[in-house]
Amino acid sequence: MFHERHLAPSWIRILGVVITAGSAAGLAVSIPSLPTRSGADASALVVARSVGTALGLSAATQSLLITVRDGRLLIQLTPFFRKTVLTGQITSVSATTIDPAGYGGVGIRRAPGKPPAVFQRGGSAAKLQMRDGSTLILECDDVPGLVDALR
Repeated sequence: MFHERHLAPSWIRILGVVITAGSAAGLAVSIPSLPTRSGADASALVVARSVGTALGLSAATQSLLITVRDGRLLIQLTPFFRKTVLTGQITSVSATTIDPAGYGGVGIRRAPGKPPAVFQRGGSAAKLQMRDGSTLILECDDVPGLVDALR
């Protein structure tokens, strides 16, 4: 079994807290004015503030979990992304590095001329070659440990 967990960079978590607090406070302040608004206007306001709160919470609690267990590689970018790959579909794994600037940020990313990537920060990563010819870059501090677990 293999397990790694990477928290989002502190600036993303802080931004998430700020967005959550601002959206929740905005919703709380706007509640007294809801009866004076039209139904559509009140609904739009509540939905917008609620979405802001949910997005802020997701950024504040985001983490990347990599687990190999029972013949499966499980990649989770909580709270929204989950991908399972059967270990038999992975033909090779090699160490590489990843740079957020080359992908335009962190998270689940695609960039022209580069394979898809899942990462929280720059640095150590694993390059997974799949049986179907596709490639995935995955942030990983212990690439040798991942290779051993995938065997």
